[in-house]
Amino acid sequence: MSACLMLALLPAAASSHAGEAKGARTEIEFRLLELGGRKVRWTLPAGGLPATISYAFLTEPAQFPGARNCDAMLPPEAALTRSRIAAADFRREVRAAFAAWERAANVVFRETTSVAEAGILIGADAKARGRAFTNVALREDAAPAGGLGSIRQSLICLNPKRPWKIGFDGNLHVYDVRFTVIHEIGHAIGLDHPSPEGQLMSFRYVEKARELQPGDVAGAVALYGRPGAAPAPGSPVRAARQGVPA
Repeated sequence: MSACLMLALLPAAASSHAGEAKGARTEIEFRLLELGGRKVRWTLPAGGLPATISYAFLTEPAQFPGARNCDAMLPPEAALTRSRIAAADFRREVRAAFAAWERAANVVFRETTSVAEAGILIGADAKARGRAFTNVALREDAAPAGGLGSIRQSLICLNPKRPWKIGFDGNLHVYDVRFTVIHEIGHAIGLDHPSPEGQLMSFRYVEKARELQPGDVAGAVALYGRPGAAPAPGSPVRAARQGVPA
């Protein structure tokens, strides 16, 4: 089972609802991803240990039959050439994106060179659609824990025909790598879009913050617990974002 998670990060000026976002949202809001009627997360080990998720950068073209997004991927370098971003700089930004989620919740990310064994794969979209996508696939052989689906693999892909940048410069038509990858990792671990604007998991691209916002942190904690204090593996997860009806 996979999720169709289109990253609809629209430049604020390009959105027909841009006027609604002039006042910053103050409530803590998040929304948990649902697949097949179940909220999902990576499996939690026993004893309060953090969920440990491996990730890898794709090293050659790959096909993922059955995926709704990122079903054909290229190494991430394919998305960097046009923007003249060095591979080392891209990897540094991706590592910083994973570190942001580690600081927020009881989850650990381990980089690996084994594409076959990685839980999260990062690359470029061979079909060059949209801006960026995440595909989430569930383990079909695992019994739901507390009504939760267990994530088997997540794919993150960037459009190689779109320009990319590192850092904010006010140009909302060229997206910052770290902002985008933090957002996509949120999908990859079980979070959805809560609102047009206000959190990094919101669907509108705005250059206001490159760090997780309160709602992003609350969503990650709902799934994985606070750093050093994970929920029990079978415990139910809070229904939805705080302040907004489920």
